Amino acid sequence: MTDASGRYHIPALESGTFSVKGSLEGFRTAVVDRVAVTMSSESVVDLTTEIGKVAESVTVNGAAQHLQTTSAELSGLVNDKEIRDLPLNGRSYEALAYLQPGVAQFMSASTNTTSVIANGAGTKMSVSGTPTDFSSFLLDGTDVHDHAGFTPGSVARNNLGVDAIREFRVLTQNYSAEYGRTAGGVVSAVTRSGANTFSGSGFEFFRDNKFDSPAYFDVGGTTPFQRNQFGGALGGPIRHDRTFFFINYEGLRQDLSQTIPRTVPTALARQGILPTKTVKVSALIQPYLSLMPLPNGRDFGDGTGEFLWVAQTTTHEDFGTIRVDHQITNNQSVFVRVTTDHANSTLPNTGPGFMTGLTSKNTFVTVEHKSILSSHMVNVARGAFNQTDPRLEDDPSVSEAGLGFVSGRTWSLHSNSNAFSDFGHLDSAPQEFVQNIWQVSDDLDIEHGSHSIRMGFNFERLENNNFTQTGQAQYQFTDVASLLTGTPSRFVALTLNSGTLANFRQSFIGYYIQDDWRARQNLTLNLGLRHEFVTIPTETGGHQANIMDIVHDTAPTFGPVFTKNNSLKNIAPRLGAAWTPWGDTKPILRAGAGIYYNEIMGRMYYNYARSGFLQTAQINNPPFPSPGLESVASGNVSFSIWDPQPKTPTVYQYNFTVEQQLPSSMVATVSYVGSQGRNWVRDRSPNTRTPQVLADGSLLYPSSGPRINPAFGNLRQLVTDARSQYNGLQVQLTRRGAQRLSWQLSYTYSKALSSATAWGSALTTNTPAISLEPNNAQADWGLSPFDIRHKLAVNGTVRLPGDSMTGPMGWIAGGWQANAILTAYSGLPFTVLLGTNRSNDQNSDNPDRPNLKPGASSNPIIGSVSQWFDPTAFAFPAAGTYGNVPRNSLIGPGLFTLDGALVKTFRAQRGQTVSLRIEGFNLTNRANFGLPNPVAFQADGSYSATAGVIQTLTTSARQIQLGLRYSF
Repeated sequence: MTDASGRYHIPALESGTFSVKGSLEGFRTAVVDRVAVTMSSESVVDLTTEIGKVAESVTVNGAAQHLQTTSAELSGLVNDKEIRDLPLNGRSYEALAYLQPGVAQFMSASTNTTSVIANGAGTKMSVSGTPTDFSSFLLDGTDVHDHAGFTPGSVARNNLGVDAIREFRVLTQNYSAEYGRTAGGVVSAVTRSGANTFSGSGFEFFRDNKFDSPAYFDVGGTTPFQRNQFGGALGGPIRHDRTFFFINYEGLRQDLSQTIPRTVPTALARQGILPTKTVKVSALIQPYLSLMPLPNGRDFGDGTGEFLWVAQTTTHEDFGTIRVDHQITNNQSVFVRVTTDHANSTLPNTGPGFMTGLTSKNTFVTVEHKSILSSHMVNVARGAFNQTDPRLEDDPSVSEAGLGFVSGRTWSLHSNSNAFSDFGHLDSAPQEFVQNIWQVSDDLDIEHGSHSIRMGFNFERLENNNFTQTGQAQYQFTDVASLLTGTPSRFVALTLNSGTLANFRQSFIGYYIQDDWRARQNLTLNLGLRHEFVTIPTETGGHQANIMDIVHDTAPTFGPVFTKNNSLKNIAPRLGAAWTPWGDTKPILRAGAGIYYNEIMGRMYYNYARSGFLQTAQINNPPFPSPGLESVASGNVSFSIWDPQPKTPTVYQYNFTVEQQLPSSMVATVSYVGSQGRNWVRDRSPNTRTPQVLADGSLLYPSSGPRINPAFGNLRQLVTDARSQYNGLQVQLTRRGAQRLSWQLSYTYSKALSSATAWGSALTTNTPAISLEPNNAQADWGLSPFDIRHKLAVNGTVRLPGDSMTGPMGWIAGGWQANAILTAYSGLPFTVLLGTNRSNDQNSDNPDRPNLKPGASSNPIIGSVSQWFDPTAFAFPAAGTYGNVPRNSLIGPGLFTLDGALVKTFRAQRGQTVSLRIEGFNLTNRANFGLPNPVAFQADGSYSATAGVIQTLTTSARQIQLGLRYSF
């Protein structure tokens, strides 16, 4: 698209390497070769010519474009070379997104088997301090998120298809009005297409525990492990210059044994002999105790010990994609791409004999039509159908005749204070969450003088078809003594009249206009405006309800959960500027700001929209093992509900960036990145006892008495009154395009604060999912669960000397390449807990915190695996009161990993290569520990012997992978 002034703009161009040619009568033809164009970016190529004949030409080599001179967005590109060269643990391409500043893998997301299905199996990504469900994932321009709003991973915890991805871009801040629906980052990937020549590859990657190091909790060497990943890709012409195809298949077969520490009663405890007292062991609990294994590890000194369970898991996955491109005319093209991924896996549940079966089926279909309407307009239209279908099944193998609490249901035992590990069946199974996304979008590019205008719309129809068994039958105990004596504190299960099927329908509509205005030769303004909204969801069978007035209602109201659609007012301006005030070789200054909405959709909505249909009985101090579920009083039935008029969670983003070209093809980028969050979701328990407000404003709850509304039991309600704040320094040094050495360093120093976790433990395990004070969001103001103070990521590729040699020495010494990724995070914050309802507010989720002793540190870190923090820095609060320790005041273990690959490439014949790879993950074999047990006290006020004990790892020990690839 050109104009009479010589300006030109080529929108919607496929990424690749191009030549740019310009001609004008009376001047030589100007040609710039080898211009690299990447996705979702703009390369500026100015043509310079001389007086002469058009037939004469001036040709220059297009130096790689390293500086971003036309946009204020913060983003990072991962190109095809990095995708295929860098060591990828599991060959999951989205892991390379964590190489960008401000983008972190959240290592404290719940990994229990229920969460893998109910809350998304994909990796959890936090961008600039936002929650992990605030990011979008696009494949060829269409949404591929799962039902919970996370990465569309399989139950193998992968996103396979590395060989099918051409490149992807991670947009982290101030991106254009084209993007919406979420308020964090955007990961946008494009698939490969065929060409006029046939090309392809075949590969095999192999692992075996014989090459690995033992994990920290392994006893007697490494546990059995075998992994095979194999597949291939092929692309080429169907009709020369017109029609092309590309296909890719990847398979995964894995048998993995892992050591899982569990806390179980000791042999003496099972006889009633505890360190501080002797109790009579109930004959009713004995059959359940006999299924629990005895400790074979650490003795915690409180009647429990550590059982190191070597649990075997199997994983089977098949991924495939096929894409066909067709050039209809010189001005029109179309492509169709179909991607499928089927996986199944077994995962350990609570102990030997109790396993879980998981399956996932993902299907992503996209059709795109591109049309050059004139020399000033290009249109891109897309249609898509994207489906994710994860399923969870309980898979026991123990003999348990006669055991159980409710006829026809499974059973489990749980400790509110983490006194022992959960034992028994998976309480929330079976479950299945089928999500269908029907999507239509259109983007029109118009070139008008110095204005590059893009406008368009996106429509999505979401179908969430769910089968959810969220509570079979579970007894909860305060400590080991109550377990041994068979005196539970609570029984929890779905009521006998609860339903399990629900089919929700909702639509999303967004439209925008974006004008990138070249106001001056050295100044570009990015001006965008977007309006988006969602419809109030419906349920095909009328199976949704809400409690509209939590004080006066006596029963849920069936029908629409929301009485007002505040999303209709979601108007999102986006502003940005890129300025080069001192010329092309001087620093580029960029600044931007914008409003971004995180729409209420999917699981965040429907998990709290089934009151009256999905009811949970919570019976306090029940008899064991017959809880009396047949006749439950209304005051013992709990519900999960919504504020009837929620606002849309919003992020106000702003940034300022300085970027400078350095010698040796290096670029330095320094950014201040900030944001303010408003109307974030907060999970609270409003149906407490009525407290007394003391003179200092604190609350005192009575030890007995009814709830505010005795018609209901515990209520969990989502409200949108939380806020957040993020301030960060992001630094990036990059060297790309060099012949032998390319590298990138990203460092982020930031602080994230918030007054709520999010909408459940789906997102975090380092802090309670529910607020401490139901009517005071500020009581939880503190470090965000997603606060990672320091984050460093370095990656590089170097071609080793020897390529210039010939003959036998060249065959041996040539073709060597080394690749590496180094990642280091500071520790995540976490909250110290009481594990009991000391406040007497009757919140059954137990977010109560202790008091801080005078003069003690609120972050009393010892740093030992046996006791990460000192529990004696805290004191048991007075009955009826909340403790004063801030939320998320303690800092957990950090993370450091170094992954590397050594590659030897043999050139067999013209255009054919064979590569041998040896890769190592966590080469330093550092034990990266998970979070400790945060419960500091037992129910009687004594210190817990397992307070601060660490029993999990966030990464594997050192593992070695061998690989072979043939390419042509």
